[in-house]
Amino acid sequence: MVQTVNQADLEAQIQQIDHLTEHFYLYKGFDAEHFPNLDALKELFFGEGHLIDHSFAQTMEFTLSSFIQALMKQIESGNADYFVQQEIADHTQVFGTLAQRMSVYEFSNTKNADVTWKKGICMIQFILKEEKWLISSVIWCDESKDFKLPEAWLEF
Repeated sequence: MVQTVNQADLEAQIQQIDHLTEHFYLYKGFDAEHFPNLDALKELFFGEGHLIDHSFAQTMEFTLSSFIQALMKQIESGNADYFVQQEIADHTQVFGTLAQRMSVYEFSNTKNADVTWKKGICMIQFILKEEKWLISSVIWCDESKDFKLPEAWLEF
């Protein structure tokens, strides 16, 4: 039997994924007075999740727990005192209880408003469990001089 989703249901599911993605970026943010909202971040993931940062010469692979440990180590050692990130474009595809999102983001490591925010691309996979979308995996890469985001990706 083939199961289809009507347009209203699909739009509602994508709206849930929109909110989940917004919170994913928001909860990782921090400044000198506020740590990232790690408890809330954990609530967004299915199990331990799988996170891959492919922005550097050496790819870094994390579970959610090891990502949180690495982030807190950077903050507590004084190597990071500010981070904010937000989505600026997206494209989401849903297939039953699975979803894939191409999320273009921008971020800043400084409160200085004169500094141009950097951009990157994040591929996020979701799973629907008990009528709730959760993140199962995330892979991202910041834009660099060698890899520029196509303009078309900024206009999804």
